[in-house]
This record gives sequence, C-alpha cells and structure tokens, in this order.
Amino acid sequence: MAPLVAVVVATYNRAALLPRLIAGLEAQRDVGDFEVIVVDDASTDETGTVLRDLAARSRIPIRCQRLARNAGPATARNVGWRASSAAIVAFTDDDCVPSPTWLAQLVSSARDYDVVQGRTLPDPAQRDALGPFSRTLDISHEDGYYQTCNIAYRHELLERLGGFHEQFRFPAGEDTDLAWRAKEAGATTTFDAAAVVYHDIRPSDLMVAIRDSWRWQSAALAVSRHPRLRDAFVSTYVWRESHRVAVGALLGCAAIVAAPRSRRAWLVGASLAAPYIRYRTVTAPLPGVGPKRRWLLLPGALAVDGAEVAACLVGSARYRTLVI
Repeated sequence: MAPLVAVVVATYNRAALLPRLIAGLEAQRDVGDFEVIVVDDASTDETGTVLRDLAARSRIPIRCQRLARNAGPATARNVGWRASSAAIVAFTDDDCVPSPTWLAQLVSSARDYDVVQGRTLPDPAQRDALGPFSRTLDISHEDGYYQTCNIAYRHELLERLGGFHEQFRFPAGEDTDLAWRAKEAGATTTFDAAAVVYHDIRPSDLMVAIRDSWRWQSAALAVSRHPRLRDAFVSTYVWRESHRVAVGALLGCAAIVAAPRSRRAWLVGASLAAPYIRYRTVTAPLPGVGPKRRWLLLPGALAVDGAEVAACLVGSARYRTLVI
C-alpha cells in the first residue's frame, strides 16, 4: 500500500548536507509510514554515492532518482512527486533539517487544507556562522511566496496543476508560481507555525552572494504569470526596499564618476546615496556585524543589491514584465 505522505527533495552538489537531512527525517514521529524521494539533479560531486549509502542504511524508505542532465529544481521536484502515489506530498530542501514533529504537523493541517506551509527558521546550531553576506531563510507567516523548503500539497492538486512550471530554470519563483496557480484554481492554503524546518546558514561570502543574485531574474517570470504578486512589493514595480534605495545609490555613484571634479556632481551623488547608506547602516543593516563595520561593508552590500537589481532587469527584458 502507498504511504500516506511522501517527502520530496531536489538536490544538487550538496553531498555533505544529505546525511544531516536524512537523520532529521529518520527522527520524525507521530506520523506513521512515509517515504522519501530524493532527486539528484545531475550532481557532479559525491551525491550519488552518498545517496546510495544512505538508502541502504536508513530505517525509512528512501528512493533515489537521478536526472541525466541538470534541469533545475522545478523539473527535479516534478520527477519526485510523480514517482509517488502518496496522498500528500511534502517538500523540503537539501540544506534544511526538519524538527521531529514537522511531518506530523503538515499532515494534520492537510486534512483541512490543500496547501500547508510551515515555519522556517535559521538553524540555531549555526548562529555563529551568520555574517554580512550569509544566506538563510526566516519565514514566520504566510507571506505569499510559499517556499518549498517547507510546504505540503495534496497529490491530487499537483496532478491537476501539472506540478511545477519547468520554465523556471533557476531555484527561484517556481515555488511561488505553483502556489499561486493552486490558489487561482480554488485551493485552500494555511500556515502551520508548529511545522518547523531549520534552514542552513550559508557562510558569509561576498562573491557567492553576488553570483547567487542571478537567480532573481525569475522574479519577473513569476510576476508575468501572476500580476497580483505586485501587491507584496514596496511599490508597483519595485520588489524590495533594498532595490529602491540601491538604484538611487548607483545613480549617485554614476554621477560622481561622470564628473569627479564637479562639486555639484558630488552633492547630487551624496543626496542620491544617502537613503541607501541609512538603510544599510540603520534601517536594515547587514547581519552579524557591528555599527563600525557596517560602513566598511557598504560597497559590498551595494554590489550585492545592485546585482539583484540587474538580475531583475534582465528578467524584466526577457519576460516583458518590469520588476526592479
């Protein structure tokens, strides 16, 4: 008989993180039988070997699938949920660790709702690793983005919707798009704060943060398919407040570079940059640094925020939908 619930994980080149995830899934309680399906998105590291070893030793059923070529998380997750006939499909990521009652909570809420999003917190065991250019997730309410690090869908709903839209090549936007298509089809959603997943805190690395920004071109694709996503923006066309003030700062820098000996250019540049400086030193400072270092890190912060803006503009041109 098919288990009530399947846990689907898409993974790519994170062999070192997989044992921790599987240990967290083995620790699940009060949920009954469930299966785990891990889809290797054509990793080039030791993922395949690690998965085979984990599947052989684990006390929970683990099925491993491998894609012949790297196709992105949307495709990998589709392969995963389609391989199961479980009534409920829960998604988490390879850089996460679920709390022991995570799956039981999702299943309980799924009795009354079609889509259940859980709470995601930065891994408390990695707090010391938090730095100015770290990446993690902290999701404490239903904010409209429905990240797949912690969410469950009824299998029937996934079938009806056709799963994730595989036009989303990067790991961004495909989860938001699926949930919004579900809501537009009449599905009910809820947020279960007791279904907790702990998300990895990626070590602070400026260049990694800049490269990672490229995936946000998918924001324009998501908005092109669901214009009501703009309701969560800071303004109609500007996604994040950091983007609004970063554009001003970049224009200010350009004014100074264009006329470095002009007093007027410096005054204009300083006035345009001032809101960004205040934002990154007072309103929303980079994490893990004190007041003095915030000033020293402003160029790096602007590089990351500027890269995000550039990615959004590239996506805007590609999908003919303006998102800044």
